[in-house]
Amino acid sequence: MKFLLDFFPIVLFFVIYRTMGLYMAIYAMIGATFLQIMITRYRMGKFENIHLITFGLLVFLGGITLALRDPAFLMWKVSVLYVVFAFVLVLSMWIGKKTLLQRMLGKELELPKNMWHQLSWLWGFGFTSIAIFNAHYVNLALGAREALFTATKLDSKIELTELDCVNTTMEQLCIVAQHTEESWVDFKLFGTMGLTFTLIIITIIFIKKYIKEDKK
Repeated sequence: MKFLLDFFPIVLFFVIYRTMGLYMAIYAMIGATFLQIMITRYRMGKFENIHLITFGLLVFLGGITLALRDPAFLMWKVSVLYVVFAFVLVLSMWIGKKTLLQRMLGKELELPKNMWHQLSWLWGFGFTSIAIFNAHYVNLALGAREALFTATKLDSKIELTELDCVNTTMEQLCIVAQHTEESWVDFKLFGTMGLTFTLIIITIIFIKKYIKEDKK
């Protein structure tokens, strides 16, 4: 249930992008993330720091994107966010008596200290990988976008989804720009969700024997 709630804003972003374009999708994701925070507050009785950080970055970078009509700021949000997460997770092994993961999950799981450290490295590496993959798709999308607007007289603030590439002077550049932006949106949903789910599976394999011992 929590996994689905965490990815609800991204799923909504994907759906709205496909039907109404990038900028409306940003408004939808901001609203969905705020709703996510309120639901979590109601269910758990407190705000989750991860959700607050995500919302803050989304409002800031999403707001700049909407104001300037430049998707670069929003596109880089994923990489910035996941690098921050990775850095905090790894750094937490040397700050205080408990890692961040142990502070978050210690009430539900009793694991040796070295296992908490291994999980911190695992998730730190995983989050860094997501940031790198996102950067790859962002570079492709922004590069294709720049090539299109440099070669044509099209307004750079226009939605790529609104363009009819057949009627543009640079049809192939237009198609590539649309395709690479769509590929980034696809990765934002399926890539981040798939890689996160993979990390969860690996984590379960790591801690499986400790869960069994707790049940005995």
